[in-house]
Amino acid sequence: MKPMFKLALALCAAALLPACTVVSPEVGYEAVLVDKPIVFGHGGVRMDDVRPTGRSYTWFSTQALYVPTTPQTIQVAFDDYSSSDNILLDFETAIQYRITNAPRLLSAKGTNWFQNNISTQYAAIVRDQVKRHDMTSMMSNPDTAKQIDDAVTEAIRSEVRQQGIDVEIINISLGRAKPNPNVLAQMNETAAQQQRVKTLQQATIAEEQRKAEQEATAAADDAYRQKMGLSPQQYLTRQIAEIQADACKSAKACYILPPGSPVVANER
Repeated sequence: MKPMFKLALALCAAALLPACTVVSPEVGYEAVLVDKPIVFGHGGVRMDDVRPTGRSYTWFSTQALYVPTTPQTIQVAFDDYSSSDNILLDFETAIQYRITNAPRLLSAKGTNWFQNNISTQYAAIVRDQVKRHDMTSMMSNPDTAKQIDDAVTEAIRSEVRQQGIDVEIINISLGRAKPNPNVLAQMNETAAQQQRVKTLQQATIAEEQRKAEQEATAAADDAYRQKMGLSPQQYLTRQIAEIQADACKSAKACYILPPGSPVVANER
């Protein structure tokens, strides 16, 4: 009778198996069971029956919700938030969190706990912090960025505690502040204009320096002329002679004629 009993038990188990729900959370997840009885019993989240990684079975009318046990990140974008100097900025923010009690969180707040309970307050907190600082400091000063991130993180942690949400807020980062496309286009145009002005100023300075150098050279030449007791014509003649002498050094043949002498070139 024992073999027959074992066979009957195995057949019963095989018959009931298709009517069961397979619960198999992957690594880094746990399964929260939600009972949905068809006729008898009470439905709802099982508060004391969380299934770890592996495989198990439950009633076919029970649903398994897989919840991550590792830290997760929510990405939230904000557009056109005004700084203290009324510049519209865009942000790509990230909220890092970890669920601390999955059954209680799902039972009290549901799967969309962030959208239903935190998102509106989060937007208001970020808007308030951005309004306290100017665009330049938020874009280029790491200390300002850290100050804003810390303030937003602490404010959201307080909101989570007040609402009794079973989530640990690990960190919040607003990322780098970016001017919206219209503001960025205006900034680029302003930068281009400033660069043109700077280029013109540098060219003017260069011309003034060249003029000063030429005047200094002329003054030195005139001082030399006076020291040598030469008239302007004599000094010019001397300068021409020096130029001709330098040219003859690199020429194959050189003929120096008195000033005013006619020169005839024969073509061959």
